[in-house]
Amino acid sequence: MLDAARAGLDVPIETKLHAPGPRPEWVPRPELTDFLAASVTAKLILVDAPAGFGKTTLAAQWRASATERRPFAWVSLDPADNDPGRLWWHVVCAMQRACPGFAGEDILGALRVQVPEVTGTVLPFLVNALAALEAPAVLVLDDYHVITERACHEQLEFLLLHLPPQVQLVLTSRADPPLRLGRLRAAGQLLDIGADQLRLGATQVATLVHAVSGVKLHDPDLADLLARTEGWPAGVYLAALSLRGHPSPHSFIGQFSGANRFIGDFLAEEVLGRQSAEVQQFLMRTSVLGRFCAPLAAAVSGVGNAAEILDLLERENLFIVPLDDTRRWFRYHHLFEQMLRSRLARTAPDIVPSLHQSASAWHQLHGSADEAIRHALASGDSRLAIDLIAGYWLGYVNSGQVGTVHNWIRSLGEGRIADSPLAAHCAAWAAAMSGDRQSARRWLPVIEAGEDDGPLPDGMRSLRFSAALLRGVYGFDGLLVMRESAATAARLERDPTSPWYALAQGALGYSLYMSGQPEAAARPLEEAARSEASLPLTRIVASSTLSLIAAESGRLPQAWQLMRNALDLARRDEFSRTPSASMAHIAAGTVYAAQGRLDQARGELEQALQSRRGIAGSSPWPTFEATLVLGQVALDQGDRTRAEELADEARDVLTTLPDGAEAQQTRLEMLDRRLAGPRRAPSPAEPLTEREEAVLRLFEGDLPLRKIAKELYVSLNTVKTHTQSIYRKLGVSDRQDAVTRGRELGLL
Repeated sequence: MLDAARAGLDVPIETKLHAPGPRPEWVPRPELTDFLAASVTAKLILVDAPAGFGKTTLAAQWRASATERRPFAWVSLDPADNDPGRLWWHVVCAMQRACPGFAGEDILGALRVQVPEVTGTVLPFLVNALAALEAPAVLVLDDYHVITERACHEQLEFLLLHLPPQVQLVLTSRADPPLRLGRLRAAGQLLDIGADQLRLGATQVATLVHAVSGVKLHDPDLADLLARTEGWPAGVYLAALSLRGHPSPHSFIGQFSGANRFIGDFLAEEVLGRQSAEVQQFLMRTSVLGRFCAPLAAAVSGVGNAAEILDLLERENLFIVPLDDTRRWFRYHHLFEQMLRSRLARTAPDIVPSLHQSASAWHQLHGSADEAIRHALASGDSRLAIDLIAGYWLGYVNSGQVGTVHNWIRSLGEGRIADSPLAAHCAAWAAAMSGDRQSARRWLPVIEAGEDDGPLPDGMRSLRFSAALLRGVYGFDGLLVMRESAATAARLERDPTSPWYALAQGALGYSLYMSGQPEAAARPLEEAARSEASLPLTRIVASSTLSLIAAESGRLPQAWQLMRNALDLARRDEFSRTPSASMAHIAAGTVYAAQGRLDQARGELEQALQSRRGIAGSSPWPTFEATLVLGQVALDQGDRTRAEELADEARDVLTTLPDGAEAQQTRLEMLDRRLAGPRRAPSPAEPLTEREEAVLRLFEGDLPLRKIAKELYVSLNTVKTHTQSIYRKLGVSDRQDAVTRGRELGLL
């Protein structure tokens, strides 16, 4: 069975990264391939025409032509690539295979996270890697019309805007892509190849007909066929297939119609109808498969000689397309596949669900969770689909393919989710992890209404535990509900070997800390941080929160070490762009602020806040923490305007979610009092340095100078020097007067 933890982006689908190989029936198009090879100044080449016009074939011929020397990175797109994480993963893998010197590992690392930051991180990495290529290259995205996700289009526009000159992008598509291409056209950087350029002329029609059927048409018949097909390559090819062995080519052409609406009937009657009953059954039953190999085809069709039939189909050029160099995986020509599916639906509709169920079972056994789930959905077996989604959603989310999980959820439909607490469980967690707070909250009552005591396929204790943990982790309903829910989750899961146990402990500790109970928070946070079963993201949050507790109690060495532990994890490629990583930067900012290193503190806190705002619907409480601490730091730096803005943002959170937030309200009021007090005035002498301000803040406590030196990691003599400088600049002679004067000046 497929390992759920690895059911993500680690292994690309190799068959998507190969251009079609040369075939005997291909009609040479030297006028087009030479033109394309010479168009090196075009940033984008758009090959845009209806189905069957030979778009993919032209791109493959250009790649293989003698006049083209550049390497081609090729991605054959399918509807599953509507997930940005999946789309750009295959683009990077294609570039790595085409250009061995392409530095793609950092990009893959940026994609191997729960919610990849594509435009802000992945694409800049990609642009830089492309710019570093030593030689020109071509990137082909074949069948771009299958991409409908708006985010994918916006990301491609970003890539086009920043594409380095040594890389040329090629899109083949059946429809105009929804891209803003006016700037490229105006700059002469866009080359359009459309249906008019792809239509076959008389000589090419004659060549294709002879290559496929062995028939040499007389000039009148050739002209008639050209007029009827209007040079449409697929129509000519279909006609040529039926001309094989036909007793009267003249009469056949006289009756042939090239109108698109007749092609389906023509294929069924003149191509499918000429095959044996066994081959016809094989073709129709395997038409439910987007791609197939002999074992998969055998499992679905029920025939034992699938490999022999595939060999026959390939020899006869019966609309079968090899997808790899070893000719193990195939697909049908899209028009042929559509005709087969239509005929299957008319003649044997009752077996279609079982065909999809067989395909789903085969893919489960051979390691493709995505295809297993898609076939389960197509079969109409919602229970099977939900069980599969529940088993594999976490692996896909953790590898950056949350978009794929959302596609599964959308395919289920809201009605099925509302009827299935297990489906609602998957939908709610996927929504919460991607920042869709509204959807997560909508499905929580469905989970809570479930009677299943578990365990669930992803290892959670029960549906009740799932709902409690979700509320306890994300705090969508305020700190009171967050704390109570986390406590419930911690009571329900008592197995310390479960990662969900550690997450529940971490959620309980964090909710207690945010509720103003740092002493009570320490124990569950320590449990989450040291648990061997704890997931890295759980350890980041637990260690970061423990660092905040230590910093607030004046234990700066301990706070520093905990912060470093969290930050080391958070900076790993696979975690650096997750919401949890922002907690480590909040801890770093807090510790730096306590040390008086305000510029570094502000940098860490601004980074954390920017990361949190990138997923606006995620948990509001880390965002609140970053906002409040940053407001204090900004005020310490004399940036009152920024501090006031941040205080207003923090106030908005507490206005929306007031329950249980008394401790945070008190913290906000303290910041408000500082903002309402006298504006920070300049010292009558020269201003204090950041390190002197740190020493002054520690004067407020009762630490002797030796311990202040230890807290700041400096020598005792250095602290004494800072002390004398503080006295001189503030015009005082002792520590208490320095604190009083510091408060008057707004330094404390």
